[in-house]
Amino acid sequence: MTPLVAEATRALLGAGTRDVRNQGVPMRGVNDSATALLDLCFALQGEAGILPYYFYMCDMVPGAEHWRTSLTEAQELQHAIMGYLPGYATPRIVCDVPYVGKRWVHQAVEYDRERGVSYWTKNYRTRVELDDPDALTRRYPFYDPLATLPEKGWRWWETRVTAEERRECA
Repeated sequence: MTPLVAEATRALLGAGTRDVRNQGVPMRGVNDSATALLDLCFALQGEAGILPYYFYMCDMVPGAEHWRTSLTEAQELQHAIMGYLPGYATPRIVCDVPYVGKRWVHQAVEYDRERGVSYWTKNYRTRVELDDPDALTRRYPFYDPLATLPEKGWRWWETRVTAEERRECA
């Protein structure tokens, strides 16, 4: 949050823009606690007039694992910030599930916390799925960062890693 961001937002609002929204990412060690996320939201709303809107869990991309939070952590963070901000300014923490899209962190249809695998379904069809009878019941996985799993979860994943995958990660 910088003075220039606040100034730009005031200019947009002064020009008649209805509102300015923020989309962010909860990142491990940066804004992954209720205190840090609320400080950011209060600064956005109070100092700059920006509505905190969505906070996306980090995508599952190579090289970003150390920044990611688990679904459990995201759910706990969502609970922790509820009630501190006005309803319209309380951001939703969402998971951008591959092939499904953004879903609130409490919309997983199943979640194995030990192995760090959550499953999600769609509530819409794309054009290519119009004739697909399973489009709305197919389950799509999302994986927690390995560092957030208990030891038993680590051991389970370790048995599924191939020699080639081990070499790639080394």
